[in-house]
Amino acid sequence: MSAPLFLDGSPAAHEALRAAVAEVLDVLAATHPAGNHSPFPSVGPARLRETASAIEPLPDDGEPLGEVLADVGRTVLAHGARVTDPWCAAHLHPPTLLTAAATELAIAATNQSMDSYDQAPMATYVEDRLIGRLNELIGLPFATASGVLTSGGTASNLLGLLLARDHAAGGANLSGLPAGAGRWRILASAGAHVSVRQAAAVLGLGRGAVVAVTTDDDGRMDVAALDRTLDQLAQTGGAPIAVVGTAGTTDTGAVDPLNALADRAAAAGAWFHVDAAVGSALVLSDRLRPLVAGLERADSITADLHKLWWQPIGASALLVRDGSTLGSVREPADYLNRTEDDDVLNLVDRSLDTSRRFDALKILVSLRATGRRRMAGLVEHLVDLAAKAGEAARRVPGLEVLAPPQTVTVLFRCRPDGVDEALLDRLNTQVQRRLLASGRAVVGRTRYRGRVVLKITFTNPMTTHDDVAGLLAAIAAEASAGIEEAAKEAHAAPTATRGRRSRRNVGRDRTPNSAREASPYEPID
Repeated sequence: MSAPLFLDGSPAAHEALRAAVAEVLDVLAATHPAGNHSPFPSVGPARLRETASAIEPLPDDGEPLGEVLADVGRTVLAHGARVTDPWCAAHLHPPTLLTAAATELAIAATNQSMDSYDQAPMATYVEDRLIGRLNELIGLPFATASGVLTSGGTASNLLGLLLARDHAAGGANLSGLPAGAGRWRILASAGAHVSVRQAAAVLGLGRGAVVAVTTDDDGRMDVAALDRTLDQLAQTGGAPIAVVGTAGTTDTGAVDPLNALADRAAAAGAWFHVDAAVGSALVLSDRLRPLVAGLERADSITADLHKLWWQPIGASALLVRDGSTLGSVREPADYLNRTEDDDVLNLVDRSLDTSRRFDALKILVSLRATGRRRMAGLVEHLVDLAAKAGEAARRVPGLEVLAPPQTVTVLFRCRPDGVDEALLDRLNTQVQRRLLASGRAVVGRTRYRGRVVLKITFTNPMTTHDDVAGLLAAIAAEASAGIEEAAKEAHAAPTATRGRRSRRNVGRDRTPNSAREASPYEPID
């Protein structure tokens, strides 16, 4: 007799699920062994593409689960990015709380669909309660605030700016954009997330409707530049319908001056949206909360719980000051969210999605099991670590910090003495590519004020000061080795034998944290 395919409540089905989970855990243990410190596969994209092409996703007849999982472990899981490794530090891509990861099983097995009450009765009110607690934590008014979970920050920003567009139009978009919509403008900092421009395009306003406001030396929106932009729009007939603040930019981690932005938005009659995908977690900490002062004044807020709240992707929220503004999203359907008779909550009335996972469950379970104080301590550790890492990078020969760390990101570049400015972009690109290709480290690469730069993003609470010191040393050593190789190619005398030696010793044969070689540079602490 074949094993049950579905969880039908029978002992056999529960035993089959238990056995399947055990096999998955065995594969995870085999592909993520203790002491393995390679954060990225070193086989290269061509080999990965070839391996993936050899997989048959849908054979005519099923294969034993153990064999399938063993093969997936060898070919797929063993060649993923390891977000638990401290040297996997390029993106806002964290490890997940074990309690949240375990609860994913219950989400999948019960398969509640969050569009209507009759598909997710208790789940509907649990998500609503969670949204209410997040609003309370941020400081939005209890009597009116509302919101909904989304798949990610891009979806949350889209929904927030949809509300801004409909607010400007005086209601839901029933017959297209009104006359004069071509003059509408969304003001965001030059460091705002790309999803702001994408949202403007999707909403029919066009990417050109987003006006990038200059940032100051700290990467924050320059309020004086915002005032000049508003004055210029008034003179040229532009109509600001939204001001977008960012609490934790992707590249510098900067937090815009939210109170000042709220003042300007109110004076202009514009919607105030804050992309706090990163910065929303700062409100967990009494010490860090002042960094996002003014967040509570927003009309809508993006809060990504799969960043510094350590939830499995996806788990974002769009929070709103006035729940009635979500009415413009509602599209009634006779089979789903009927307008008559039903005195129930249907979350599809707040969402751009219909079928949607019960992601509130993993958030509820993991936050209850961890507690606010412990969560706050994890956030504080990472913010403090970023500040110390910035100080340490300034002490490393050949590294230049470009903006003061404000949240969890350190933006810097390799700038060894004697290297021509025109060659620095190529050098920094080479350093990032080589570290990635070797599998030794996943370091971010972006552009800042027109130059190629590197960044380290701290989302892993298990990262230590020694991990950071070793990573900075590896980066500097790779740059030194690159200079030496360039000199040899130009038939010049070697200029940095220490760099080649360091690259061989630092990170090539990586050992557990407690046994790693001491950094040639002074430790952070």
